Amino acid sequence: MQGVRNRLARGAAAAILALAPALAHAQAEGAANFDDIARRAQEALGKQPVDAARLYRQAVQMRPDWAEGWFDLGASLYDLGRYAESRDAFRKEVKLAPEMGPGWAFLGMAEAAVNEPDQALADIAHGEAVGIMGNHEFEVAVRLKAAGILIKESAFVEAEEQLRPLGNGVENSPAVVETMGLCSLALPHAMNELNDEQRAVVQLTGKAAWDLVSQRPEESAAAYKQLLEQYPRFPGVHYAHSLFLVETDMAGALAELEAEVRNTPDHWPALILMSTLRIRSGNPELALESLRVALKFAPERYLWLCHSEMGRAYLLAGNTAGAVGELEIALRLEPANAQVHYLAAQAYRRAGRKADTDKQTLEFERLKAQQDPSGVPEYQSLLHGRGN
Repeated sequence: MQGVRNRLARGAAAAILALAPALAHAQAEGAANFDDIARRAQEALGKQPVDAARLYRQAVQMRPDWAEGWFDLGASLYDLGRYAESRDAFRKEVKLAPEMGPGWAFLGMAEAAVNEPDQALADIAHGEAVGIMGNHEFEVAVRLKAAGILIKESAFVEAEEQLRPLGNGVENSPAVVETMGLCSLALPHAMNELNDEQRAVVQLTGKAAWDLVSQRPEESAAAYKQLLEQYPRFPGVHYAHSLFLVETDMAGALAELEAEVRNTPDHWPALILMSTLRIRSGNPELALESLRVALKFAPERYLWLCHSEMGRAYLLAGNTAGAVGELEIALRLEPANAQVHYLAAQAYRRAGRKADTDKQTLEFERLKAQQDPSGVPEYQSLLHGRGN
C-alpha cells in the first residue's frame, strides 16, 4: 500500500511540474490583461466615462482589492449620473482604504444624489475630518453639496460653516456666492426653486456676505447698502444685515432684527438672534417674548436652542425655577451640547442642588474637551449680572 501511495505521489508531482509552465503563463497573461485594462481605463477616465466605467468594472472584478480602481469606478459612474452604482463602488473603496478622505466625501455626494441625506452628511463630515484638501475644485464641490443638504434642513449656520473654509479670497464662484446668500437670508430652498426676483436677492445677499467672509468689508458694506435700498421688505434682508453688524454694532443689529420681525413675523432665526442680543443687553423679559414666538416657528432641530436661550433669560432675570425647567428640556433635546450642560450647572447651583450641579459640571468639562465651545465667558459674565 505504501508503494502505491509513493507512486501516486510521484505521479501527482510530475503532473504539477508538467502543468507549471502553463499555470505561470496563464498568470502572466492574466496580469498583463489586467494591466492593459487598467491602463485603458485610466486613459478613458474623465474623457469617456462610459468606457472608463466599463473598463474599471472589469478591472475590479479581476482584482477586488484594488481600492484605487473602486474609487475611479465610483467617480466614472457619478459622472454618468448612475448614483446608486457610484455609491456602492465608493462603499467598496472606503472599506479597502478607510484612511482616504476623498473616498468618504465622494461617497457622501453619491448618497445625497440617491436621497440619503443623513448618511451623506455623516460620510462627508468623516471625509472632511480625514482630509479632502489638495484638490480645490473637489473640495468646493463637496462643501457645496453638504451646504445644500443643510440648507434644505434649515441648518443655516452649519451650512455657512461648510463654506467658510473657502473664504480665502480665491474662491468666488457663483455657486458659492448663491449658497452663501441662501444661508444669510435663511431661505431653505435651492436656487432652481426660486423666481427671478428671489434669485436676484439671493445673489446680492450672497455677494455682501461672501465679501465679508473673504475679508473685503468695504465691498460688503456697499453691497448691503444696495440690498437694503432695493429690497427693504424682502424676507431675510434685515436679518442678513444684522449678521453683518452683530460683532461691531449690537444696537444696530438689534434694530435690524426688530425690522425683520416686523416685516416677517415668522422669521425664527431673527427671533432667536434677537433674543440673544436682548439677553446681552440685559433685557431678559423682552428676550423671553421673542423666544416664545420663535418656539412656534422654529424647526424641531432648533427647539433645544429656544429652550436653552429661555433658560439663559430666566437666569438673568433671577427666575431659578424657570431656568431649571427650560434647561432640563434643552438637555433632553440636545444632550451632547456642552454649553447647555454649563448653563444647567449654574441653574442647579442657584437651586441648591449640589449633586446635579456636580454632574452637569463634569459633563460640561468632558464635552468641552471635545468641542471647545465658544461663548462660555459670555455665560459667566451673564451669570454675574442680574439675579445673583
